Amino acid sequence: MKLTVNTVRIMRRLAAALVAVLIVPLALTGCSLMPKDTIRVLAGSEVKDLEPILKDMVNETGVQLEFEYMGTLDGTEALLAQQAGGEHKWDAIWFPSNRYLSLFTEGQNAITKSESIMRSDVVLGLKQDVAEQLGWSDGQASWEEIVAAAGSSKLRYGMASPIASNSGFTTLVQLSTALSGTGTVLTTGDIPKVTPQLTEFARGQQLTSGSSGWLADTWLAHPDKVDGIFNYDSVLQGLVTDSKPLTIIRPSDGTIASDYPLSLIAGADQGMTERFDKVTEYLLRADTQERITQLTRRAPAAGGAQQADGSPVFQLPFPNQLDTVQTLLNTWISSVKKPSNMVFAIDTSGSMGDGDRMTQLRDALNVLSGDHGEGTASFLRLQPRERITYLEFSGAIKSDATVDIPSDDAGYQQALAQINQVTSGYQPGGWTAIFDTVETAYERALTSADGDHISSIVVFTDGANTDGHSIADFEEWHAEFVAAHPEAKDIPTHAIVFGDSNREELDRLAAATGGRTFSVDESSLTSVFREIRGYL
Repeated sequence: MKLTVNTVRIMRRLAAALVAVLIVPLALTGCSLMPKDTIRVLAGSEVKDLEPILKDMVNETGVQLEFEYMGTLDGTEALLAQQAGGEHKWDAIWFPSNRYLSLFTEGQNAITKSESIMRSDVVLGLKQDVAEQLGWSDGQASWEEIVAAAGSSKLRYGMASPIASNSGFTTLVQLSTALSGTGTVLTTGDIPKVTPQLTEFARGQQLTSGSSGWLADTWLAHPDKVDGIFNYDSVLQGLVTDSKPLTIIRPSDGTIASDYPLSLIAGADQGMTERFDKVTEYLLRADTQERITQLTRRAPAAGGAQQADGSPVFQLPFPNQLDTVQTLLNTWISSVKKPSNMVFAIDTSGSMGDGDRMTQLRDALNVLSGDHGEGTASFLRLQPRERITYLEFSGAIKSDATVDIPSDDAGYQQALAQINQVTSGYQPGGWTAIFDTVETAYERALTSADGDHISSIVVFTDGANTDGHSIADFEEWHAEFVAAHPEAKDIPTHAIVFGDSNREELDRLAAATGGRTFSVDESSLTSVFREIRGYL
């Protein structure tokens, strides 16, 4: 039968009416298309690889896990805020570790039940030829040897941000604990003693990330960026570079295992507790544990990592004081890590005048220059020694400002005030020349690119490219630019897209440069900007 335009329209109306007939009774009776037995879980993205097992679990137990993903440190503080505010957004948490949570007095009362589901250490995965050059082909090296190699430019590595990702956080803690040489838990007093070695270690970092998964994916896509990465043992065992598996370095003086505890939040009723018990019983069953090992390469809950010779990996103690962890993170961010050299390309074209977009933009930029109090949020601010360039654009560059952040308090506050003055003057108007602006951003970034900084570009846009070069033009330009300036290949462009942005083109931009695309579909621009800080 040949369908006319009118026939198609009539069929569409009938289909819409049928959907309405089906939905209304469900809404009136309070029914849901979601499984009745649901546990809302705040989790680290690391558990996403369990999806096939969790699907089978639903069929057997009738219990569905509904996830919201967040970094371990941010997630811990979000849970504490929920408990303090009397909210109940989540029923359980599932991060690689609850150790950070245990440092808070409130955290000790936030969980009623907890079961470790699997285990994985955070270790170093190296290209085989680099491991041979360093004399580590057998997988044996100490933390001091790793520090010496990084400080002498013999080891270029990638590591997730300690303020954003558990793998980066754990790397920093176990490194500092081993270097302290005390044989016991790290204390606040140990940190100044190990700071010179931490600084030496930081010289080798060439790639940063807000996510352990993105770190691994980016290295596979751009294997020349670094020689190796610090990541979960389970992730590294599955990676191949130069057609060869990695050499896994499990430092002889110790690591700290992540035990992935699924934990029930305080206040759960009897029904929620029963659902939680069904889930943990299923996950800890012998056949499920074997399947978890095969699927994720993590050790069983009762197992542990081993050296190449079969001997167990020495486990370091975790700090037992919150002040120690906060001091360590602050020292790393403000004094030790390579400072960031950031170029922000900020779209203030006419479409930014729609709704509250300019308010959202200013709130997001305030993440860098505002006062966010204590906790991990305080680490989102610009740090001493960092450099930031703001390129405001529409059809062309509208304003251009570069600010170096000094270490002295008066200079620091003056720099933040200067930034706030610049960004508060942004006004919407004009067309949108995204790729011309990113080309200018590369030229700006390159003038400050050196071995002492980690450079990156972030483009904010709410619209499609309407002026200047196309994405194809940019890809050609970028290839030529990198050929002429090899150091530019290590400068990624991250894109924050919202409004009517052309996601496909911005995905191509990120892929060509080794960056990542962030969408503001359901989250606010400010929350996405908090996430991206770990990549800078």
